[in-house]
Amino acid sequence: MSIFPSLFGHHKPEAVTSLRSRLDNVFDDFFKDWPEAGAAKWLRPAVDVAETKEGLEIKVDLPDMNREDIQLELHGDQLLIQGQREFKKEQKEDKGYHLMERSYGSFRRVIPLPFSLSDNSDVKASYEKGVLTVMLPKPVGEQVNSKRIEIK
Repeated sequence: MSIFPSLFGHHKPEAVTSLRSRLDNVFDDFFKDWPEAGAAKWLRPAVDVAETKEGLEIKVDLPDMNREDIQLELHGDQLLIQGQREFKKEQKEDKGYHLMERSYGSFRRVIPLPFSLSDNSDVKASYEKGVLTVMLPKPVGEQVNSKRIEIK
């Protein structure tokens, strides 16, 4: 038994847990029907950036999109990826949705690059099986000048 008084009185520990659970449910129920909650994942598609010997490899998950609906732009040391996935409602009388978790709408991602490219002629991009892959070559002649710093 604690010598400090409880905010919940002299209730059993399971009563406190029950109250906490009920409060959590109130907040969960409050936000579950907001349209932005479901769209947030689509508005920010997952991105992987990996460095190779040749340059950077960027992969972006863009499921169920057409290649024509994706735009890539290079702005110095930033790569802009944007597009839109539209909902195409099927006109079938015998089809009614019970649950819709897939998100639709536009997205925009700006990927900061560790170097600047003035020319995009060597940049390669492909889209296969819902994954956009962008290969950015390292600039020629750019050396990484690194020196070890002694910690005192």
